[in-house]
Amino acid sequence: MGLWRKLAVAALLAGLSGSALASEAETIASATKGIWKNPEGGTCESAYFKSGEVGKSVRGEQAMNVVVANAGTVVSGQLILAGAREGQMVNPMTDKAIFLLEPQPGDKLHMIPIGEPVLSWPEVVLDLCPGSR
Repeated sequence: MGLWRKLAVAALLAGLSGSALASEAETIASATKGIWKNPEGGTCESAYFKSGEVGKSVRGEQAMNVVVANAGTVVSGQLILAGAREGQMVNPMTDKAIFLLEPQPGDKLHMIPIGEPVLSWPEVVLDLCPGSR
């Protein structure tokens, strides 16, 4: 009977950690969802960051398709929503990190370039476009 009790507790804990990851992913997805503009002369029509559909990364992580545009350059990628790489925007082809995203209070999104092809781009704190969620 002791073995079954241990297995039941292990199954319960595994289920809780899985639901915690799903909840964490939903939190990150809702915090970054929408169209974001650069507050320094950016517009919602030519947005800096746009979120898309949620799916899976090549590693099977929950991820959101995203697009970043700056000075005529457009970079597509996936924002990892939960796990060890949470908050990283990665290239879906190479699986390498491009940006680190940090949601901030007041509908702000801090973007830090950490990989190619955006290493020369400045860090920015974006504003959420009204009505884009």
